[in-house]
Amino acid sequence: MKRQIRLILTAIFMFVAVAVTAQDNFYEELVDKGYDIIIIENKGVKEYYEDRSYDDPKRTSDYNHSIVKKYSTGSSSRPAGIMLNWYSSTPVNDISKVIVTLVESDIEMDESILDEDLTNENVKYYYPNTNKKEYLLCNMCPDKYCYYKIEEVLHNGQRTIVDSGRFYTYGKIRMLRVDGMVNVRDFGGWYTSFDKEVVYGRLFRGNRPKGITPTGKNDFVKNEHITADLDLRGITTFTESPLGPEVEFFSTDNQRYKIALTGRTQVFVKDLDFIASVLRRGGNVFLHCNHGTNRAGTLSFLIEGILGLNEADLSREYELSSFAYGISRSPKFGDMFPVIRSYGEANDDLAQCFYNYARSIGVSEKTLDTIRCVMLGLSPNDTRILDAHRR
Repeated sequence: MKRQIRLILTAIFMFVAVAVTAQDNFYEELVDKGYDIIIIENKGVKEYYEDRSYDDPKRTSDYNHSIVKKYSTGSSSRPAGIMLNWYSSTPVNDISKVIVTLVESDIEMDESILDEDLTNENVKYYYPNTNKKEYLLCNMCPDKYCYYKIEEVLHNGQRTIVDSGRFYTYGKIRMLRVDGMVNVRDFGGWYTSFDKEVVYGRLFRGNRPKGITPTGKNDFVKNEHITADLDLRGITTFTESPLGPEVEFFSTDNQRYKIALTGRTQVFVKDLDFIASVLRRGGNVFLHCNHGTNRAGTLSFLIEGILGLNEADLSREYELSSFAYGISRSPKFGDMFPVIRSYGEANDDLAQCFYNYARSIGVSEKTLDTIRCVMLGLSPNDTRILDAHRR
């Protein structure tokens, strides 16, 4: 038996070593082609994600144990990025605005793409301060070929390209810089029991958007194509989203942790139905409470469990809010797992338990299928969806 274990571990090590070597070679080839290699996570978040302590079964279910403060103390929730610098001899008073155009692509292209009529959803526009000749470009998705150009627009309408370039992004945790807000992040990037990763760019979570600035609206609402605002605070005096009149607004009165899972569960049905309806129409959803930790954390826990995250990654994702607020998770987070597991049998995987729970409170198969298909990038006819967890 010991010999078999050694052989298995050796095989795993060799596989990982080969994969790392192949990745390094890939990056070296990109550098030779003139690409910068840009990590999307800041140092603290990256080190936190790469710490596999929660994979230890003894620690996975010990919710009095937390590693996050080892990395979150003094580390912002905001992402890393690429600092753009350019030279211009144009007097500042002659410049009406500066425009950074960014194209993200899944395949390698050429910077000539920037000369085309850019109207697709992979194009983003940013507007740096005209008094500066530098700009920290953030919020990119990982594993993208990125091409950018910087233009100065004069008061007479004349446009001049002052710089352009290319880079490639990597990383997993996509936190976003949104002016006037904190604790904003993408649901994407987590591996699931469906043998797929959660897709980026469709579902986001964060704190209340009351303080969002015009810059924040451009960088988040416009560039990320946010079409719906799900407010979990139940404030009935709000009739319009602070994100803008073009953003659909929906409000529910959510609770948190075990009380939410065992109490007014019809609220979860409304939440998930709304999210599914927006995703079905091709829209993107931003969900939030006040701080984006407790009520948003509880709903996110339910969504991520339905998508098939394991227990350790559910813990990791939940604690990412610590990078915004410098606090460890509430032990109440752990109280939710026994509730969810009570809806399964002894040998059921966690995703089965989440599925059973959702169906028991009245969430329809159509809603669950939509959320899974869209957020996992699967066809509605994929057997991983059609056959998953149905009895």
